[in-house]
Amino acid sequence: MSINELDLAWQWRLNLGSLQGNEAYRVFHGPGEGTGGLQSFAVDRYQDHYWVTQWEDAQLNSSSILRAREQIITFLKAKGAQSVISLGRPEKGVAPVSELWWGSAPQERFFVREQGIQFWIQLLETRHPGLFLDHFPLRKWLQKNMNGLRVLNTFAYTGSLSVAAAAGGASQVTTLDLSKPTIQWAKENLQLNGFVEDAHRCIFGDVFEWLPKMAREKKVFDCVILDPPSFSHGNKGRFSTSKDLTKLHSLALDLLSEEGYLITSINSANVSWKKYESDLMEAFSAKRLKFRVISQIDLPETFPTFFGDAEQRYLKGWILKRVKS
Repeated sequence: MSINELDLAWQWRLNLGSLQGNEAYRVFHGPGEGTGGLQSFAVDRYQDHYWVTQWEDAQLNSSSILRAREQIITFLKAKGAQSVISLGRPEKGVAPVSELWWGSAPQERFFVREQGIQFWIQLLETRHPGLFLDHFPLRKWLQKNMNGLRVLNTFAYTGSLSVAAAAGGASQVTTLDLSKPTIQWAKENLQLNGFVEDAHRCIFGDVFEWLPKMAREKKVFDCVILDPPSFSHGNKGRFSTSKDLTKLHSLALDLLSEEGYLITSINSANVSWKKYESDLMEAFSAKRLKFRVISQIDLPETFPTFFGDAEQRYLKGWILKRVKS
């Protein structure tokens, strides 16, 4: 375990042209770049503030973990960090809120820039800063391909995909999430970028209530985004990516225009690509629809993993385009 691993990861990212001008990205991904204690850590940059995720690993002793922590703090201080904030991720149960490891972190939200758009970030007293960095490639794609389209973003969290679609010229974006605080956060992210609510609606509600409601109202979208959590519990019961992907996609297909885009992704190491594809094909066959693969969604290059370690490649999905019948 050495600081050299952190240096190599830092330098490699500096050489990535796609990150130039971005204020938020992963600077170190322990599962694919670390050894010893460092392999259980990931480091994310938000301006000059750093969010460190620590996954619980029963196979590592406490002294190894402590040495890795000190190495990370020393390294980031040398890189001009203003603060280092940490979140522990236990193997079971809910993670505690973030804690300050070192420095002075913003007490309130602040914004970061990515590809010319901005997002509000919160680092203290939270379980997530508010921006999923592994979806950076998808946000880039939306900025390039949504001009003039009607977009529905479900399980939207803080609405980063909605902002990217709106920045890409979408004529309207509907943002749907089951959490009141995060749907308000999404609204503020849209407002931060100058997008008004008249064209871009934010809805607090259950996807399994709203998708049928929209279908009854004959709503049609040119792009439907499905990025569900592994588990959720709404008014219509529990949802699980291991059991309910076919049902979810069947409801979404009723809202998709004749040559519309379906964007589907999950963050689940427990659902294989084969199972995921099978669930989607079941929904497509029932509706007698065909789709063309535009792009596969996978972890970006800033989230490297070791070859053969399939469980670490948790992000999976597709950008699909409906084929005109």
